[in-house]
Amino acid sequence: MDSRHQPQRQCVGCRKVRPKTELLRFVSRPSAEAVFDREGRLEGRGFYLCPGEQCFVKAYKNKRVRSSYFRKREQVNELIYEVREELSNMIKEDLIRCKKTAYLKDGLREEKTVREDDLVLYCGDNPPDEKVGTHTAARAGGAKVYRLPEGCECSSTWLIVSSECPIAPRLAMNLQKYDLLSSKGLAR
Repeated sequence: MDSRHQPQRQCVGCRKVRPKTELLRFVSRPSAEAVFDREGRLEGRGFYLCPGEQCFVKAYKNKRVRSSYFRKREQVNELIYEVREELSNMIKEDLIRCKKTAYLKDGLREEKTVREDDLVLYCGDNPPDEKVGTHTAARAGGAKVYRLPEGCECSSTWLIVSSECPIAPRLAMNLQKYDLLSSKGLAR
């Protein structure tokens, strides 16, 4: 779908308008607490945030947003941690679905197996020289490279998710959001 035909929403932190799929949705609950809406289907008045720490902080500092959604939250770091954990769980679930549908391959046996728009996923404990070589080969083939969250069990140091997998776009979007909220993303 073309980006101009996607629903657009505004981040309450930075006020930028972005496609709805790139933002994190939160819903107000009767307990006066904002709840992360992982599927975007919860009922209630909600708001959207970019998946970056600076937008969470700006939203928390906004008196109107804080009085409406964050009355019981002491620190914004709690919310960021909860969202990271939820995104990590979503990524794990998507990887299990990919494995069941046989769209997930273990390891990079040959560089030719990586096609354009495939997702190449790696664990954090790979040797640096192997990372550089595989990153270069995957990106030359047009693949997208992501680091798996801690706690994701992978039997290989490298995983390939085929671009033909119906879950691949959602998995890629969740990996991007997780990257932005991770310690690596906070340093940007």
